[in-house]
Parts: sequence; C-alpha cells; structure tokens
Amino acid sequence: MLLHIMKGICLLLLTLSCAIAADPYDGYSGQGGMTSNAISFNAYAYHYDKGFTGPDAMGWDPNLNYAWSRIGAAVACKIPFSKDKMMKQLVAKFKEDTFTHEIVGIQFHAAQIEANKEFCTKEHVTELKQVIPQFEKGNFPKKF
Repeated sequence: MLLHIMKGICLLLLTLSCAIAADPYDGYSGQGGMTSNAISFNAYAYHYDKGFTGPDAMGWDPNLNYAWSRIGAAVACKIPFSKDKMMKQLVAKFKEDTFTHEIVGIQFHAAQIEANKEFCTKEHVTELKQVIPQFEKGNFPKKF
C-alpha cells in the first residue's frame, strides 16, 4: 500500500514538474507585459522569443524591435560588434536617428536583459553570434 502511495506521489510530482517546465513564461499570456511600469522577466522573455508586436511593440516596428532586442542582448551578453557600422545600418534600414536607436531601442533592451542574470544562455549567445554580423552588413530579417 505504501509503495502505491509513493508511486502516486512520484507520478504527481513528475506531472507537475513537466507542466512547469512546459511554460517558460510562467503563465504570461503575451499581452500587455511590455506596457507595464515594471516589466517582468517572463514578459520580456516571451516577447524576445515571440516578437514585440501589437501594444507590446510600444508603437515601434516589430522588426525594428527584433533588431534592437538582439543588439541590446549583444551589449548585455558582451558580444562584440561595431557600434558605428550598426548605427549606420539601422539608420539606413529603419530611419530614425542614432539617438533613438541607441537610447530608446538598444539601451532599453540591454537594460531589460541585464536585469535578468539568467538571460545570456548558450542558446541566446549562439543566436547572437549568428545574427549580429548579419545586422552589421545591413541584413535585417523581416520576421513580422
């Protein structure tokens, strides 16, 4: 009898741990997290992975937000790139001035990422090492 109870408890714990592991965004639904005064790690991670769209794009082109988020991640994760080349390519592709790209975009995203000490995972760094050189060449994907 005790063995059956222990097996049941183990099965329940396994089920719960799988359910928790299946939701890396901690129940965040993907709406409105970027408009909050205090952006949660899970809301930022959701939009980093799935796109800064709708109201969570904060009025900016979602493709520009994609670029800003990756460049901000490169800053936060210490991935080297040429700031001069990057700024020239951003202005050429998305217009706006360098101040807007640097402060409103890149530094905003870098600050969100730096606040989460677990962000610079092997997977994120691998992606950054692929996309950042492409951005420096002016190759910005249209994802949204």
